[in-house]
Amino acid sequence: MSGKTKYKNPPIVERVIGVYADTNIKPEVFEAKMPEWIAKIRDHYPISHPIAEWSLNIKEVKGVPMLQGVMPKAEIIQIFWKLHQNKLQVYGMRLRPDRLVFHLRREGDIIHDFDEIYVEMERWIGKWMDHFEVKALKGVTAEYFNRLNGAITPQFMLPDGGIKIAEALEMFAKIPGKYTAITQPYDNKIRLIVDTKLPCYFDLRVRADDEVRSGVRIDFMASTVGHEKVISANDGMAEIQIAHEVILEQFDCFFTKQAKESFVPYGISDPKPSK
Repeated sequence: MSGKTKYKNPPIVERVIGVYADTNIKPEVFEAKMPEWIAKIRDHYPISHPIAEWSLNIKEVKGVPMLQGVMPKAEIIQIFWKLHQNKLQVYGMRLRPDRLVFHLRREGDIIHDFDEIYVEMERWIGKWMDHFEVKALKGVTAEYFNRLNGAITPQFMLPDGGIKIAEALEMFAKIPGKYTAITQPYDNKIRLIVDTKLPCYFDLRVRADDEVRSGVRIDFMASTVGHEKVISANDGMAEIQIAHEVILEQFDCFFTKQAKESFVPYGISDPKPSK
């Protein structure tokens, strides 16, 4: 779908795309229609793993945050997965009262492709809008979750287990001042306004990966969600393409030339292992 460079081994571990209803589905409608939706998708997404997201109601009173009520509220997030021969969670569907989201995760050396998740959204967006009485959308999101660690990007690992982050990311390549190394903790977040009319903005977050020693998370998100915005399903699919293009452009900007060469662009031979 894109003319951008594709890589044989990029650090992508998950792709996510979502569409957002212009108004939230009423909780009673969402709950009442869920059993029929589960039956409708059962042949495609038979594994159900709902999770509860808890929230507290906090209100600021004279500049002081105050807890309103003693009981936290729970929102049930409906998550479904396709069957997998190795019982992995690779293709997922997630629903909340305001959105439909699809996930596509990496399987070891199998990195998959954006087209696979786009097709899933294309197949289900109309059915979701009809079933849950969603009249219009207010925008979309696209996300790419990347990881630098010994398993996915060993080319950036140091003998002592550290990571050469300045060789991977441009934002760390020219930090001013005198120093001998860059190390954890990492926690950087940037928002770029790409288009004020659409609207479209891009979020980048770089932080330490709590699950992997010396690992780094690099999360990209492009969003076209706007207040008082009303678009059709077809417009939403087109905006997913726009959001994806933004992510590809920023991927090209934020990763160094050395990093992109190590990800091995298609049409170029794999680099020889360093001695």
